[in-house]
Amino acid sequence: MKILMIGPFPPVINGVTVSNEFLYQQLVIKGEAVSKINTETGAIASRQGDQISISKIYTFLYIYKYLYKVLGEDVIYMAIGQTFWGLVKYTPFICLAKLLGTPYVLHIHGGYVCNAYDGMSPLKKWMFKHLLHGSKSIIALSSGLAADLSKTFPKAHIDVVENFYDPRLIGNPIARTSHAQPRFLFLSNLMLGKGILDFLDALLILKNEKQQAFQVAIAGSMEKGIGDSLNKKIEALGESVYFFGQADFEQKKALLYWSDVFVLPTWYVMEGQPLSIIEAYVTGNVVVSTYQGGIKDISGYTSFVKAEAQNSSALANTLLKVTTELLNFKHQIVQTQEAAQKRFDSSRFVEEIFSVLKK
Repeated sequence: MKILMIGPFPPVINGVTVSNEFLYQQLVIKGEAVSKINTETGAIASRQGDQISISKIYTFLYIYKYLYKVLGEDVIYMAIGQTFWGLVKYTPFICLAKLLGTPYVLHIHGGYVCNAYDGMSPLKKWMFKHLLHGSKSIIALSSGLAADLSKTFPKAHIDVVENFYDPRLIGNPIARTSHAQPRFLFLSNLMLGKGILDFLDALLILKNEKQQAFQVAIAGSMEKGIGDSLNKKIEALGESVYFFGQADFEQKKALLYWSDVFVLPTWYVMEGQPLSIIEAYVTGNVVVSTYQGGIKDISGYTSFVKAEAQNSSALANTLLKVTTELLNFKHQIVQTQEAAQKRFDSSRFVEEIFSVLKK
């Protein structure tokens, strides 16, 4: 098949770019004729996509010079955003595909679309719905998100394809050992919406009020505007914090096996089904997170502990409870590892996407 992929790709690292690059590489390995157009703007923000900006307009005007790539393709795969502009910026590609009679598939990596649609003007709703309904399929990350889409866009054909983990995380895994002090890990973009400052505040409560010793590793690219607050909190936590910035794959793998508890107290409005949570499952971590976006659909494991969003005091109590019961999680962790490794297998992810593209 001749497949054109349009969406965000690395070097910027987030769940969507990692997913797109992995899918692209695997389709190439399968022998498909795959090409790509990178729409990544490089911006990291808790409210990313809510507003159009001059830089985003310039980026997409530049990207439109690649419209010719639509010619001669069998199918177009687009990893779209979740707001009006997140979809409408793909309009030139969609219109040309329609003109040529080329089917297109839209992959939505989050759960904000329906909320965004509810707040649109009648004209924007008409445009948005028309573009969605014209697709051969809309891919949702979970059954819960698919149900929401079906209610809002009843004429759309929706397929569910859950996320995956990189199989290299399991190859030659690092042996786990017991630790005198619990080890926490925050492995995501350092954004307000992802709960990084709430997490650090919870750790300060553990340190200063609960007198709980711990170690914590933090890795990810930083959102503009929070650097001063983040650095002050890290400084106040002292030597218990290891700060890495953006981690490459080998660093990420080492951190996932170093840690005991993966923490993501996210309230990010465009949250989907975080790859980082799946990665934490398959590497044997207890996961502490919220039900934001599609997380509830992947929370049904005994080693998942629900956290309250934007409540540092409640998060501190949750983390303290987890640390005191960490040894009791041993059996649940093994069960979760085995189940998650089967459920989120990367070959299943690729085959399910490919089946949507070729049908």
